[in-house]
Amino acid sequence: MEKVKISPFQFFSILVLFQFGTTLVVNLGLEAGRDAWIAVLIGTVIGMLIFSLNAYLYTAFPDKLPVEYYRLLLGKYVGSLVGLVYAVLYMFTAARDLVDGGLLVMASAALRETPLLIVNLLMIMAVAYVLHQGLEVLARTATIFLAIMFMIRVFSGIVILFSGIIDLQLLLPVMGEGFQPILESVLKKNIHFPFGELICATAIFPAVNHTKNGVKAGLLAILVTGVILAHVSLITISVLGADITERAVFPLLTMMGKVEISEFIERTQILIVMVLIIGVFFKISLYYYAALISSSILFKIPYRKLIYPYALVILGLSIILARSYSEHLMKGGAYLYTVFPFYSIGLPLLLVIICLIRKAILGRRSGSAPGPGSGPASGS
Repeated sequence: MEKVKISPFQFFSILVLFQFGTTLVVNLGLEAGRDAWIAVLIGTVIGMLIFSLNAYLYTAFPDKLPVEYYRLLLGKYVGSLVGLVYAVLYMFTAARDLVDGGLLVMASAALRETPLLIVNLLMIMAVAYVLHQGLEVLARTATIFLAIMFMIRVFSGIVILFSGIIDLQLLLPVMGEGFQPILESVLKKNIHFPFGELICATAIFPAVNHTKNGVKAGLLAILVTGVILAHVSLITISVLGADITERAVFPLLTMMGKVEISEFIERTQILIVMVLIIGVFFKISLYYYAALISSSILFKIPYRKLIYPYALVILGLSIILARSYSEHLMKGGAYLYTVFPFYSIGLPLLLVIICLIRKAILGRRSGSAPGPGSGPASGS
């Protein structure tokens, strides 16, 4: 494993960009209708609690990668198997995100005539190149692109405001159908997408140069992302209405297509495409890196030797998964709220419980051990 250190702010930057990923442009929380923004905020709070599970394991084993403390808590063979399962999960999810990125770039007319294979190949090769340079390069790149993302966000907000397309009446009545649709949205999607996906961030925890500040940076990243996503959801619904937003494949692109100021500022969808490409890049990067580091520990191979073979595996999976976009979304939704919760919540919770039991047993043993000078032979 490479010996690198990144600052808490760089960690924050990576996590924010990771969570934006494809989340900004899909129908996040729309099971709750016009109250989707409320579901996103509730999901944010629960996401912070889920992150705290992994943060506890990080503080208990600050210098160890997940595969290493899996072995300590579950035993060598079971822990190695769990680590291998996570590595496969990370590669599979990276491939799904690669599909999302490639299809959106093509759907936005940026590269409409380009085969999906070529778009995905260019994207995965760019990610592989940065990862070959090391985690520190990825972290420094994240701080730059985070600034670019926020500038795009501010500009987009200004042009939407001055274009006069916002109708706050479309948000009323708040909770008109009760709390149940919001709860269903939170349980099915908003907890796991994108907050539960931060399970892969455990692979870069040990690289953060300050443990406590790293945990604070992670929690702050979730909070900031959740507030921005809720605001984006609120604005999108107030422009398009809940019905159109729910039917649109990429509602944020549809909304930005309505922005026009005096026939001078128009076709601002390209800004959203830029945001997506940046977000998908970092989402794939983190999943990809987590798979590489886990495999490196398991097979005792330098992770750089695995970069390009794994790139081919992820690329191949992305083509297999992309037979149709509707099928891709349907399978992704089922995967998100049936399989993924076990890995993002179930296993971390189990590991925390085992860690607490282990800590209690070790504490009891050290407390019952005879101190220096104690025992029958001491001073008579």
